[in-house]
Amino acid sequence: MEIQHYEMESERLRFRRLRADDFALIAPILQDAQTMYAWEHGFSYEEVVDWIADMLRRYHEDGCGYLAGLDRETGELFALAGPLVEHLDAETSAIGVGYIVRRDLWGQGYGTECARAALTFAFEKLNVPRALALIRPDNIASLHVAAACGMKPIGQLTKQYRGKELPHVVCAVDREKFFETLSAASAEPDEPAQQPPEQE
Repeated sequence: MEIQHYEMESERLRFRRLRADDFALIAPILQDAQTMYAWEHGFSYEEVVDWIADMLRRYHEDGCGYLAGLDRETGELFALAGPLVEHLDAETSAIGVGYIVRRDLWGQGYGTECARAALTFAFEKLNVPRALALIRPDNIASLHVAAACGMKPIGQLTKQYRGKELPHVVCAVDREKFFETLSAASAEPDEPAQQPPEQE
């Protein structure tokens, strides 16, 4: 029996790297247009295949990327989340965090749980001093999640995607502030997340 290796863990989820044969696992999330609000469309078959290939490339080249967030008890896929390299311009990149929660689970705190797990990985395993989240301005739920992780807006960025310009708020938190916020929040309920964030 294969022993599963998990890259990250949280209170309710375990996160593993995606595999080339995970299409059936993640397609229900990526092909749902409402869930994929940040991208402004549900993914086609080819786009899901390409997305998996991009994550496999990221694991090899960057050492991080979106991971499959599986329920600890059932092994069911609840979310896609993780730290990932964000290209801010042609010459500048930084570690960001992203999460996409299955739509029927919105409002149950999984967004905050995923974001905190990804930030913990970024600071403890990737050893970065600061991490970012790129969030669409009208995605109030994700802005709340960022705030619950100690993140604050530091600027704006426009992404080019499928011939469109997509504006984003750039939020950031440093290592010390994040762990201070995490410690202070340990006895408090998570902020609910009702929309996915908008990462690459």
